[in-house]
Amino acid sequence: MKKTVIIAINSKYIHSSLAPWYLKAACGQKFGEIKIMEFTINDRVNNIFSSIYQEKPDVAAFSCYIWNIEFVMKIADDLKKALPDIRIILGGPEVSFETVQLMQDNQYIDFILKGEGEISFKLLLNNIYNGQPDLKDIKGLTYRMDDDCISDGDYELINDLDSLNSPYTDEMLNSLNGRIAYFESSRGCPFSCSYCISSTFNGVRYFSLDRVFNELAKFVKYGVKQVKFVDRTFNCNKQRAKSIISWIIENGGNVNFHFEAAADLFDDEMLNLLETVPEGMIQLEIGIQTLNNDALNAIDRKTNLKKVFENIKKLMGFGNINIHVDLIAGLPKEDLQSFINSFNKVFILYPHQLQLGFLKLLKGSKIKREEKLYSYIYHEYPPYEIISNKFINADEIMYLKDIEELVEAYWNSLRFTKTLKFLIGNYFNTPFDFFEKLADYYNKKGLFKRSLSGREKFTVLMDFIQPYIEKNDLIIINELMKFDFLSADNTNNLPKGIVRRIEAGFREKCFEFLKDEKNIKKYLPQYKDFKPKEIIKSVHFESFDIRFGINSEDIAVSENKMLVLFDYNSKSRVTGRYRTAEIDW
Repeated sequence: MKKTVIIAINSKYIHSSLAPWYLKAACGQKFGEIKIMEFTINDRVNNIFSSIYQEKPDVAAFSCYIWNIEFVMKIADDLKKALPDIRIILGGPEVSFETVQLMQDNQYIDFILKGEGEISFKLLLNNIYNGQPDLKDIKGLTYRMDDDCISDGDYELINDLDSLNSPYTDEMLNSLNGRIAYFESSRGCPFSCSYCISSTFNGVRYFSLDRVFNELAKFVKYGVKQVKFVDRTFNCNKQRAKSIISWIIENGGNVNFHFEAAADLFDDEMLNLLETVPEGMIQLEIGIQTLNNDALNAIDRKTNLKKVFENIKKLMGFGNINIHVDLIAGLPKEDLQSFINSFNKVFILYPHQLQLGFLKLLKGSKIKREEKLYSYIYHEYPPYEIISNKFINADEIMYLKDIEELVEAYWNSLRFTKTLKFLIGNYFNTPFDFFEKLADYYNKKGLFKRSLSGREKFTVLMDFIQPYIEKNDLIIINELMKFDFLSADNTNNLPKGIVRRIEAGFREKCFEFLKDEKNIKKYLPQYKDFKPKEIIKSVHFESFDIRFGINSEDIAVSENKMLVLFDYNSKSRVTGRYRTAEIDW
């Protein structure tokens, strides 16, 4: 029996791959055994090669992206050497452009499919196994004919998406095993941002809402933890987006749903709907990219920035949705100072995550074609990231790389939220000023060259801020850091540099508190049938020498003392931090 393997090499174990399952579903039972094999770039190349080789496939098809293309090319080359009769098929965005040159440079590649491959892949397997149809009749195919490489130049797009067989089979859903499930309710993008290859195709095509709801119901039934919509702009069709959000609110269970959205397209009706979403059910990724209007015009991006800011503030105020905001460094017409301005204004929205990304000159994108116009220098290998352009030099890009690392470690980790808000608001001119000085400290101490634990980062931060903090305020920083640490770490073992005050008889008071049924009913109702000795294993009491808003965005502090109860069996689905309550005994 003929055997085809479709290989996905993901960037992390937590990720899954959707494209191979679409291809398998399209082929049905007509071409013998079709097996999906998933790996990650953290696997050894030889191990991936060995696993595929042992299958002795007749056809090996690879899904190619910027994160895995180097792996794919090595493995495909070795497979051809070990199994000379194997047919190698490549598909995916990383090989959908300059296909003839790619095949001429790599003789082990037999076929490349450009664009959406469900129809073309099925036809190609039929040609390989049954001799029909003619290769020239398969849209989007690049193939060999004698000594030439032939391409029709087309990029396959499928208009009737509902005609595609669903990839979300029992086999596919069972294979997730706790990983992120990727889902699309549409293909294409209505916008034309020049750095994105989605801009090369006009219009958006949709799956019917009935199909969308049926497939989402499968994820809920299987208990999938997170469903990540890969729609380029989920809410470009406002009414459709509201219908999907409404369905999720009613039927989404405990699944978390992640969307890429344009914040300026949220109207009052959508905002009112989002305010009713159960805590942590939805994550929104909002691409701002830059606040520089010249840069926005240069990349053909149309954004109502005033509306973006207004809506993000409202969404953050709801407190029930995790908000992730993106900026891109290296855009045309934006120098370092302009980027810093964008960073500062976006940061003080205090999104849960702020991704500082760097421009990539992707194959097929308009900005790649404009590389000479803006004097781009970039890495010639994936992910084709910027080194410099005429507006920002290499030193400045490398400098922003340091800032990116610290934003990821100290802000996006959600482990220092209270501390950083207070520090930036009271002791540094701007958010960037804080991260800039922290980066200088890291460089002086050689800390970028070390791998620091989460605990060590607290100690480093405490050491770093000493010259900037008035002596009387050190107690405030200590208490905020203590709260941040205990909200994210259940060991109760404070990092070096953070101190606690323990009153005589404190532990006995904790037990007395837990013996009172009124306290359990008010603060810990989920423990109503547990004994105090059992409850104490899952909770923690901590006294603080100042008072501040522990469950709000408020960072105002007062000299009043407070007692906080940490529940280490309950986390916020928005921030991932342990739930807390101010108590009084």
